[in-house]
Amino acid sequence: MTLPRSGGQRLDNLLSRAAQSHPQREAVVFGDVSRTYAEVHDRACRFAGALAAAGIHAGDRVAFWIPNMPEFVEILFGISKLAAIGVPLDHWWTWDNAQTALQQTRPRVLIVGASQAELLAGQQQALAAAGIELVLRMGEAADSSEHGSYSNFLASAQPWLELAPLQPEDPAVIFFTSGSTGRSKGAVHTHRSLLSAAATMSVELGLEDDERTLHFLPLFSSCMEHLLPLTYMGATHVILPKFDAVGVWEAIEKHGVTHFDAIPTTLRRILDVAPATLPTSLRSISYASERMPDPLIKALVERMPGVKFVQFYGMMEQLCLTVLEPADQIRRIGTIGRPMQGAELYVLNADGNRAARGESGEIVGRSPSLFAGYWLDDEATARVMLDGWMKTGDIGHFEADGFLKLDGRAKEIIKSGGLTVIPSEVEHVLTHHPGVSEAAVVGIPDDVWGEAVHAFVIPVAGLSVTESELKTFCRERLASYKTPKAIHVVAELPTTGIGKIARNQVREQILAQVKSV
Repeated sequence: MTLPRSGGQRLDNLLSRAAQSHPQREAVVFGDVSRTYAEVHDRACRFAGALAAAGIHAGDRVAFWIPNMPEFVEILFGISKLAAIGVPLDHWWTWDNAQTALQQTRPRVLIVGASQAELLAGQQQALAAAGIELVLRMGEAADSSEHGSYSNFLASAQPWLELAPLQPEDPAVIFFTSGSTGRSKGAVHTHRSLLSAAATMSVELGLEDDERTLHFLPLFSSCMEHLLPLTYMGATHVILPKFDAVGVWEAIEKHGVTHFDAIPTTLRRILDVAPATLPTSLRSISYASERMPDPLIKALVERMPGVKFVQFYGMMEQLCLTVLEPADQIRRIGTIGRPMQGAELYVLNADGNRAARGESGEIVGRSPSLFAGYWLDDEATARVMLDGWMKTGDIGHFEADGFLKLDGRAKEIIKSGGLTVIPSEVEHVLTHHPGVSEAAVVGIPDDVWGEAVHAFVIPVAGLSVTESELKTFCRERLASYKTPKAIHVVAELPTTGIGKIARNQVREQILAQVKSV
């Protein structure tokens, strides 16, 4: 019998542990595909073996530019078995976006989905320039393409049981930030930081041993807060190829889903199409990423009294910062909870000193889930790190009872006539209007005021709203300088890969469209 020769704190231990504890439990479900933990672990070992046979070593990068699919799991953990570094890419990226990330990380192997493979047509020179030696394609048509077939690559391999030695501080995965306020950067996470995130999130989310969780957020971005902690618990991963609100309820009913992770934008759409009788299996929903509108969480709690809601706050660079527990969803509405286990946070005021309770400033934090820096970008790393603490870029304050409240993003603060306008405050007012579904507020250059407040709103389905009535609504609830100079009613707003409103695109694209009319 051949046994692994190396263990320790490593990312692939999450899958190995689940396969040893629950070998016959369903690990992944995707359409008609169902694989047990034993099967997924075997496929991860075979993938590692295939990479080793192709000459991939510890520290080499392996990029995967694929949509939600069951192979994501085996790829992620298989890379770790070789002590190589995984690079999941946004499957909605254009070729220009992907090329920039590939040039930064220089992976030796690139795995692509069918639509991503089409974007590679004629890019052989650019791929070679990025250091890519092997391209593997997913899907039935892979055999006839110019790239290698992932399924053939896996089928011909012997399982890899060596487990290349590594240190917990070694890089495990490079996650690219969403780029909602600028260029995406490669955030490096170590085996230690990811294992810490998995363990902490499993506790703070109140996960149980028999969880059946639903993935509809893109795996390339929700991996840390969803895939890893649920694998740590040996949960069944039911994977949808993309978000579809009706499909979410169908999957919950069909597969007995007990938990899913979401963002407020998707929760609003899920609530809009909720069936009259809710599935009895669902018992918890976690959410994060953007401000939760008060009316929405009230409606969710009222409509789903048997479901526990948990909000957490973090970011790609440091996931586990605060948690708002189920009992506090309404009692401490509007806050993002208190620090998670192992997390330390404080607020820096304008003078760079620690702010008093109630005083607003930039949130700074550190925790065991803190990233190791941006890949090959010491300058960007230095801008966010402060003596081992990370500057989040978020503005907030601690209330008297220790709950943290977000006021907005530092880069999004609007300075109008020398006065400060926090976009989230204006959005909060707008989303309380019965005819407004979503809102985004940005500052637009203005010759008189420096910046002018502009709002973009999506009306509730079946209702109509006018700029005049919304301005009146705002004037009754906001100071005059905070009331939007213009309110644009639009059918949709641009979003990042995880569905969060992309403010930089709102400012540039939407305003350009409005001006051109």
